[in-house]
Parts: sequence; structure tokens; C-alpha cells
Amino acid sequence: MLPPPPQVVCLRYFVGSMLLLPFVILGGWERYRPRRPSLHAWRGVFHVAGSLIWFSVIPFVSLAEASAIGFTGPIFMMLGATLFLGERMYGARWAAVLIAFGGVLVVLWPGLVHADIASISTIWMLVSSPLFAASFLLSKVLTRYDRPEAIVFWLGVVICTFSLPFAVVALEWPLRVAWEWPTAMQWVLLGTCGIVGSTAHYCMTRAYRIADVSAVQSVRFLDLVWASVFGFLMFAHLPTIWALAGGSIICAATLWIARYEARHPQEAKA
Repeated sequence: MLPPPPQVVCLRYFVGSMLLLPFVILGGWERYRPRRPSLHAWRGVFHVAGSLIWFSVIPFVSLAEASAIGFTGPIFMMLGATLFLGERMYGARWAAVLIAFGGVLVVLWPGLVHADIASISTIWMLVSSPLFAASFLLSKVLTRYDRPEAIVFWLGVVICTFSLPFAVVALEWPLRVAWEWPTAMQWVLLGTCGIVGSTAHYCMTRAYRIADVSAVQSVRFLDLVWASVFGFLMFAHLPTIWALAGGSIICAATLWIARYEARHPQEAKA
């Protein structure tokens, strides 16, 4: 029996933090001291909310569909940068948003027509996307003040702390309130998630420090390829035609706006 999603979130980031702790001890406090604690806290709030939703619905959604929905992240980040970071929203960006929104509707179409648990879970997966986008936007801001390794470490500490009350109570997920210690195999899986997840967060944060968000996000479209491969090999999941079609539309919209801004940097900065 699987632990409740809040417990998975808490333990996944606890393991990730513990794996980074030796680097913190060796690197010294000054290297890892958070210069903007409030930003780390707010990032943790958004990431905890997104993670609780994501881990709750991922059992009912294929990895390919989850990746297709995740492609909306760059669009939400672009909107967030406009609203909160003062970046300009011009015609090409609006066009990309509208096209990507059309792709989202394609992915969600089965859920709009057939209200089964998989389709409804896909809709909830979409709800987590702007929450993760807010987290990554704050990560971009934090790179102005802290090192990438410090940002990754404090993300794990904050998420573990904020998710612990939900993990202990478990919010009756699913209809259970007691803490359940993972099995030996589940600890191995959590350790693997901690290593892979922390490494991925470090790579993304380092990329945010040296490149524009739009340039970094375009690489994420490889997710659909790897998610489809691993989903098939590990769970015998095949991506639906709706996920492939909608993901392709969202991918095309975001790649187009990234390429457009690379060719017209003066318009993006105007």
C-alpha cells in the first residue's frame, strides 16, 4: 500500500535535503546562507501546493499526459514575468499564449466530455502547473542573491517543513490518518527521487542563473519523449492521441515564441 501523497512529498524532499547536507557542512554556512528568506518561504508555499496536487493525481495520469500538461509551465511563467517582474507583453506573446491554450484544451478534451477519474485528474494536473511556474519564477529571482546549490537545499528544507503537518495528519488520504513508514523498497525509491530530483533542480537553477527563462524552458520539451519511453517501459502506459496532439501544439507555441524573441530581442526588451 502506498503512503498518502502528503507523506510522499515530505519524505521525498526530506531525503533530498539529507543528501545535500554533507555539501552544506563542507561548504560552510556563508555559502548556503539564504539572503532572501521570505522569497524561499514563498517559493516553498507554491511548490508544496503544486506538489500535493501533482502527487495526488499522478497515479491516474500517464507520464506522457503529465508532461504535456507540464508544457504549459513556460506559458504561465511568461505571464507571471509580465505581471510580477515587469516584462512586456506584446502581440507575439499573446499569440503564443492563445495557441498554447488551444493545445491545453486538446489535452483536456476527454475530461471535458467524459468525467472519469483519469480525465478529471488531468484537469487537476493543469491546476498544479501555474503553482510550479510561480516556484520557478521565484527561483529565477533568487539566483540574483543565492548560489544554485543553496536555492536547491533550502527548497527541500522549506517544502519538508511546510508539508510535514499535512503528512502527519494525511488529510485522510486515502481515508487514513496515521503516519505510515515506507517499506525498504519505498525508501530506495524515495532515495532515487531525492537524488534525481535534487540534481534536476540544481541543473535548472544553474541554467536560470546564466540564461533567460524562455531559452531554458524550450529544452523541457524533451520531457514528452522521455516520459513516453519510461511510462511505457515501467507502467505500460501509452500516450493518448489527445496528449500527443495537445502537447505538440503547446510545444510549437512555446518554441515559436522562444525563437521569435531570440530573433527580435529589442521587441522583448522594449
